[in-house]
Amino acid sequence: MSADDLAVAIVGMAVRLPGSDDIDQYWDGLRAGTTWITRRGPVSGAYVPAYGALAAAGHFDPDRFGISEAEALLIDPQQRLLLETVDEALAAAHLDPARTGPVSVYAGVGRNDYERWVAHALAGRPGVDEMALEITNGRDYAATRVAYRLGLTGTALTVQSACSTSLVAVHLACQDLLTYGCDAAIAGTAAVRVPTPRGYAAPSGGIGSPDGVCRPFDRGANGTVPGDGAGAVVLKRLADARADGDDIWAVVRGSAVNNDGAAKSGFANVSSAAQRDVVRAALQVAGLAPEQIDYVEAHGSGTLLGDAAEWAALAEVFAPAGHRLRVGAVKANVGHLREAAGLAGLAKAVLCLRHRQWVPTPHFEALPADLARRSSTLTPLNRGREWTARPDGVRRAGVSAFGLGGTNCHLVLEAAPSTECAPAPVREQLLLLSSHREETLEKDADALGRAVAAVPPDHLADLALTTQVGRRRLSRRRFAVVHDPAAPQAAFGSDRTRGQSATAPAHPPQVGFLLPGIGSHYPRMGAGLAATEPLFARRLAPLLDIADELTGGAVGVQFAGTGAAPPAPAHPGVDRVDLRALLRRRTPVGPDHRRLREVHLGLFCFEHALAATLMDLGIRPAVLVGHSLGEWVGSALAGVIGVEDAMAAVARRADLVTLAGPGAMLAVLASAAQVAHLATDGVWLAADNGPMHCVFSGRPERVDALADTLRREGFSVLPVDTSHPFHTPQLEEAARRLGDDLRGVDLRAPSIPLASSVLGRWLDEQVIDPEYWRRHLVSTVRFRDAAALALSRVRVLIEVGPGTARPWVLQADPDAVVVRTVRQSYEQVTDRQTLLEALGRLWLQGVETRWTALHGPGRAKHALPRPQLNRRRFLPDTAPPATDLALAAPETAPLPTGAAPGAAPPADSGPGPHRASAIAGTLEEHLREQWRALLGLREVHPDDHFFHLGGDSLMGVHLISSLQRLTGRSVPSPVVFASARFAGMVREVARWLSEDDATTTPGAPLTEGGEARV
Repeated sequence: MSADDLAVAIVGMAVRLPGSDDIDQYWDGLRAGTTWITRRGPVSGAYVPAYGALAAAGHFDPDRFGISEAEALLIDPQQRLLLETVDEALAAAHLDPARTGPVSVYAGVGRNDYERWVAHALAGRPGVDEMALEITNGRDYAATRVAYRLGLTGTALTVQSACSTSLVAVHLACQDLLTYGCDAAIAGTAAVRVPTPRGYAAPSGGIGSPDGVCRPFDRGANGTVPGDGAGAVVLKRLADARADGDDIWAVVRGSAVNNDGAAKSGFANVSSAAQRDVVRAALQVAGLAPEQIDYVEAHGSGTLLGDAAEWAALAEVFAPAGHRLRVGAVKANVGHLREAAGLAGLAKAVLCLRHRQWVPTPHFEALPADLARRSSTLTPLNRGREWTARPDGVRRAGVSAFGLGGTNCHLVLEAAPSTECAPAPVREQLLLLSSHREETLEKDADALGRAVAAVPPDHLADLALTTQVGRRRLSRRRFAVVHDPAAPQAAFGSDRTRGQSATAPAHPPQVGFLLPGIGSHYPRMGAGLAATEPLFARRLAPLLDIADELTGGAVGVQFAGTGAAPPAPAHPGVDRVDLRALLRRRTPVGPDHRRLREVHLGLFCFEHALAATLMDLGIRPAVLVGHSLGEWVGSALAGVIGVEDAMAAVARRADLVTLAGPGAMLAVLASAAQVAHLATDGVWLAADNGPMHCVFSGRPERVDALADTLRREGFSVLPVDTSHPFHTPQLEEAARRLGDDLRGVDLRAPSIPLASSVLGRWLDEQVIDPEYWRRHLVSTVRFRDAAALALSRVRVLIEVGPGTARPWVLQADPDAVVVRTVRQSYEQVTDRQTLLEALGRLWLQGVETRWTALHGPGRAKHALPRPQLNRRRFLPDTAPPATDLALAAPETAPLPTGAAPGAAPPADSGPGPHRASAIAGTLEEHLREQWRALLGLREVHPDDHFFHLGGDSLMGVHLISSLQRLTGRSVPSPVVFASARFAGMVREVARWLSEDDATTTPGAPLTEGGEARV
């Protein structure tokens, strides 16, 4: 076992600290030696108006986490900050919990008075009771709330060890990883006093600094200054992080935890010996000697006793080091953040390692005499300086946190190993974005556009991969295909993104493959993909070997070389459609200049290879539907016929078609029912494609005559690029011979549902009869029926090949989604761009791709902009109470006029329409008010869904209780939530109450019948 097998990588971090809303602000301030203590006037007696306060600590963005506004107001602000910082740390780590194995969370929070404040402010309101307040404010639920809201399935454990909580959480997370209890772990802490203090008491002999300045290890040290903070780190096993191409911030080589025990004068005192032992234990776990450490980020509380004990411990451990050991203490910058103190120190040490720089400790001037006598190796940092690597080339640091009560923790850190990532070819890349609101999505897109402009072109692929695998999937989505990193506006402009944004469905949909036939093919079709996409090239190669054997090498050359597509538009003003090329397609050019066999086999190879590539990318069809030749490709994909047999049959089919003599085909912009009666002898309906598209086929002169007739009748027509009468009785002899040839071929039932364009129904045993394939050649293509059949099972169809089926499908079913994967011959874009756009459009619909397979091995993660939030204030509007208050009694339904307290509800006069109407009216208004209060809604609409808006089982219990108070009956929960939509809930509860009336004895109390049924 190597040392790397026992090491843990820090792959992401996020902080909310005094004066710093993010890691970059924190580092800038640390380098400048900034003190972020907020001072609100001069010291007054023993009261010091100074505090390390957080900006907007009471603000929150509940929508990002699926939390209702009503619940957000109840949740302790420090638990809200914990949730935000963990989410941000995961984004910085480029880790989507849904795309990795178990992710654990170890989290701690502090103590504050928010529960008392919100209980007082909202007393008596629906949903505000003892249980709700406990769940939304209790420290026991800090870690599990994070796990629930972010979908983390590993261990979720709340850690509480006072001032060492943060580092103990990191230690436990490392142990979980090293014992393979999870694949990633998060350690997070939030310690925020609410309401925010304006200062603190500093009585003589206490630990508070009487002048509001914290001076760790300085001769002027006289106490600490309190503050608030929150943060989180994301951890992975070092070997996994390197294999995954993660951006490693630093490495945890070892950690240890111990307790002072009873060997001290009092519970709140400290033990220098225990602190010494925990540092030595961490070094032993790391397999390192004291002389291999360059720096220690100390606990450094700034109290005389605390500093002296810690300094003695460090001096004893590092006396043999033989070189200066730099010592820093971040409490001089931010104050003592209680449970979050260790995380502030850890973040500082990691940033020093990452930037190879030591930063100054504010307010430090000189050591006190007693510490100076023991400082032969220990040197506090009074100014910033470059961190020069030791002879072994590795920078290492220790971080300490010691909790009141005696739980001590020490971590040993090491600089991240150097990594090299080979530059990627400069070509189009697909970038993905998702957010929870339209306005935050817009801000995220702007930030990503700026990041694209700053990235080196040969590392754009790394940035693209990171957007694809490194962020949580949220409902509001957008994609962009970037051609030129220097001009991101071409990809992020509103004219482009308008059609590249959507709201993803709640559940990933199944998809179907739609396989086109001959008609929209063109020379060198797919050659661009063969040149740029290794996955596609690998799938194509064995097919071309077979095709070349059947054509004397004529098919493979169609896919060889580059230049398969015109260059992508040079700037946004260039249209992607070559209008001249599009218009030229109106002149029919038959395949007589090349053998029909080559055309058919080329299309078969292309579509089969592309379908197989999509499956390699994780996009597997639930159904298949083919148009003419495309059904042969679908049959091979579904296992009806082997690939070699299918290609031989396609080649034979192409040869036999020539037996019918010359032919022509005509596309008509009309339904088959509208124009079928205009066909004359020698012309047949060849394809019924959609409500506004059909194709006729037959003898050339008869097809020309039909075209003239249709034009006179006002129909639009277009000759099809072919010189053969496909799907007509002219091919009877060819069909007979093909059927005979297939009698010796092994045909099987499809393994993937295959919609027949001959029968208009699902294929089963018919497909193994050669007679089916005979009919396939001469019968009308009932594509319209086959597509409708496919859409009865899936709502997303992927057009795998060159075709124009999208409008045909949407004419019949406007709610369907059809995604094309192949450019048309007249489009001035590359094959790769069209494929990437298809993957992006599928992603908008919730269809995921195996993105790492698209990129291949060797890519690394690239930093992305921080996700944007829409934070608003969520604090009670009333002033906090001065003293503890008991919860107000829950709100009850008012008694009728003249009723005595405790009296039974009035007897009912019996069921009837007037009473049912009264119940419904009162009930609807009551439920509306409950929804507003519980879910924080201004308005309640009939289609609003209780659970989609953030309702949960606890709120449901309250809702049922409120109905009992209103009606005097226990309405069963299956009735209340038979429909979770507002209008349905009113309807179902009213119906139950009316039916209950019918079975209740007239004159009996309302509660009697309800209680009997319960």
